[in-house]
Amino acid sequence: MLFLKEMPIEAKEKILYSGLFLFTNEGFKKTSVLDIVEMARVSKTTFYQYFSSKEELMAELLNLVASEILEEVRRANEQEPRNAYKAYVGIRRYIEICFTDIKAANLMLVESVGVSKEVEKVRNETHRRFAQLIFQTVQGLLPETVSESDMRVVSQAMVGAINEVVVQNYGEESGKQVNFDEIARLLNRIVIGAFVNLAN
Repeated sequence: MLFLKEMPIEAKEKILYSGLFLFTNEGFKKTSVLDIVEMARVSKTTFYQYFSSKEELMAELLNLVASEILEEVRRANEQEPRNAYKAYVGIRRYIEICFTDIKAANLMLVESVGVSKEVEKVRNETHRRFAQLIFQTVQGLLPETVSESDMRVVSQAMVGAINEVVVQNYGEESGKQVNFDEIARLLNRIVIGAFVNLAN
C-alpha cells in the first residue's frame, strides 16, 4: 500500500488504495463508502464482501501501512553494521517515509485517531510494535543493572516523542525542505540520552 502509485487491479486492493487516498486527502469523516467504491470502480456489494464498514477498512489500512513502515525501519536497522548507529538509521528511515509519503503519517497519526475502538486497538498495537523494535535495538547495549521494564517504558516514551515531532512538522507548507539527517540526529540523541540516563 505504502509505495503504490496507481490503482491496483484486484478489487480488495482497489478498495484499500481508494480508502487510503480518500481518508488522507479528504479526511476519514468526510469520506463515505460511496466515495470509496466510486473511486475504486467497484460496487457497494463488493466493498461489503471485504469490509463490514469504513471503520474496518481504516483498521486494515492502518495495520498494513504500519507493518510496511515497520519492515522498512527493521531493514534499515539490519543493514547498519554499527550498533551505535542502528537507532539513528531506524529513526531516519521512519521520518523519511513520513515526510516523503505524507499519506502514511496522516493515516497513522491524524486520521485514525478516535475513529473507533477497533481502530484504536490497532493504533495501540502499532505503537507497541514500534516500541518493541526500539527495545530490541538497545537491548544488550545497556548495562545489566538496567531493568527490562525500565527499557520498555523508555521505548514506549520514545515512540510518542518521535511521532509528536512528525505530527508537528509534517503538515508544514509543502515547499519547505525537511532535513531528515538533522531531525534524525536530534531525535537519536534524545533516544540515546534517555537510555543512558537509565544506566546512571
